[in-house]
Amino acid sequence: MLNESLLDKKKRYLVGVSGGVDSMALLDMLVKKGYQVRVVHYNYHLRNDSDLDEKLVFSYCQKHQIPFYVKQGCVDEYQGNFEKIAREKRYAFYHEIGIQEGINEVILGHHLNDYLENIIMQIKQNKTKGYLGIQEVSYVQEMTILRPLLKVKKEELYRYCQENQVEYHEDYTNYDTSYLRNYIRHIDLKNYDEKELLAYAKKHNESYLKKQEYLKQMMEVYKQQHFLNLNQIKQDDLEDVLYEMLKKEIYPPYISQSLIQEIKKQTQSTKPNIEITLPVNFVFTKVYNNIAVRKKESDDTYSIKYKSFYKDQQKYFLLSDTGHIHDGVYLQKEDFPITIRSFQNGDKIITSGGTKKVSRLFIDQKIPKEDRKVWPIVENSQGEIILIPHIAKNIKYLYTKPNVFVIKYDTCK
Repeated sequence: MLNESLLDKKKRYLVGVSGGVDSMALLDMLVKKGYQVRVVHYNYHLRNDSDLDEKLVFSYCQKHQIPFYVKQGCVDEYQGNFEKIAREKRYAFYHEIGIQEGINEVILGHHLNDYLENIIMQIKQNKTKGYLGIQEVSYVQEMTILRPLLKVKKEELYRYCQENQVEYHEDYTNYDTSYLRNYIRHIDLKNYDEKELLAYAKKHNESYLKKQEYLKQMMEVYKQQHFLNLNQIKQDDLEDVLYEMLKKEIYPPYISQSLIQEIKKQTQSTKPNIEITLPVNFVFTKVYNNIAVRKKESDDTYSIKYKSFYKDQQKYFLLSDTGHIHDGVYLQKEDFPITIRSFQNGDKIITSGGTKKVSRLFIDQKIPKEDRKVWPIVENSQGEIILIPHIAKNIKYLYTKPNVFVIKYDTCK
């Protein structure tokens, strides 16, 4: 039942366990087969019986001497699309515990019914450009997500729990058909032929993965040449290739379909030299048949003051409310105004290992000289350096969950 070809008994894994039949069956299989696991459970406190889920999972872990980690959520945090918010918080928790435990692989209990539901949902929402369904192996926030039950039907998991006396707790909200996923699960799924749906997804995904491999190869050529020749690109794939080129330099939400269409139109021009201004101080160039995305030449020193937080995109960094934990700090009202600036000689930061020269940290991290002068340095209202994204964090800000992220662009590398 368990696809053990994805797993290795020499490794340690995190297992996301909600307390439902899927994850409890998964956990029991992993334990009985001798895998090294740590259990992570997110209690959203959305239902009046959610504590029963936590107690059930904790009891199983206690009985089998499995390390158990739980995160207590708050209903006030779930404004908007709950499923999306819950997923983000859950994966952030996996990432947090993964760093703590030195584990970067998470096993989840998605099964065949989930796979089919996802396909139908994507079809209904006209989101069929990407991969259909759920992948057995995927990557989120530097973690590898493994789904070894993806070919198993849910009824088989109920049977497993019954035969092996594995307790689980049903989430009554899963039967509320006002939610699209539940409507698909309990009503819509019956209207589809399972074999036809699987065959359709298989054909689509084979084509999708083939295109992804082609785009990967094109980006390797681009990386080596620093340009692509239009004659190298299949016309049907030009928009996708352009998007991949732009994505290497520009934050994806700033890449509009209209921008791609305009660039595509200009690539068909007979003019030998074309330059199109892009967001964040980049330009798209066409020199005869060679196309590229390049950085505009300008003064590299900068200093930008923020009296309060707001999302912002600058030449060398993005100011955001989401991101990697190593790019973020927890800021309070008294920390503002903050200043984000380029490196200056003599810069120092107080870390858990003592006061460090920023220049020494750059050397230790093997940051190229040309990148050091544009690497974002974040100061609080007192002029203390509190963050050097992905390199160091002020000790005062080390042990709180970040709420502000300064994301440096790959162009700094």
